[in-house]
Amino acid sequence: MKRTGEFDVLKNKGGRGIYICPECIIDMDLDKVKNKLMEQIIRHIQIGWRGRIIKIGYDNAFNEIQKGTKGFLILSTDLAERTKRNILRLFRGDYYQIFKKEELGRFLGKEKVGIIFVPETKFGLKLKGLIEQFLATEGGNVNCQK
Repeated sequence: MKRTGEFDVLKNKGGRGIYICPECIIDMDLDKVKNKLMEQIIRHIQIGWRGRIIKIGYDNAFNEIQKGTKGFLILSTDLAERTKRNILRLFRGDYYQIFKKEELGRFLGKEKVGIIFVPETKFGLKLKGLIEQFLATEGGNVNCQK
């Protein structure tokens, strides 16, 4: 790959992409970037499920938390308040809410999925980074190094 000095945010040219904060993206279509990040998040969740890296459901997440496994949670946006309160009372880590139960279930070949536990491995850190980038494009602020 020839070096051109351009940033390849969408990773269309092959090789490694780099992170650019949303405020620094001038020439890129922000919707295109969001769609690409969403596709990558979905693919990573599917790969994690097929590779038995992630755990789905309240009971499996509860067991992993009780074992002391480090990681983070992906909770559905329409999760019951009582379930959310119970799992967060036990878990003192990061959690993200970006999908509905039906969407998470469709990604994993299930009917509905409310809770996903992702362990803190290289895979988990990559997925966490993608989710944080997506949420930053939604309007959050990440450390911009201008």
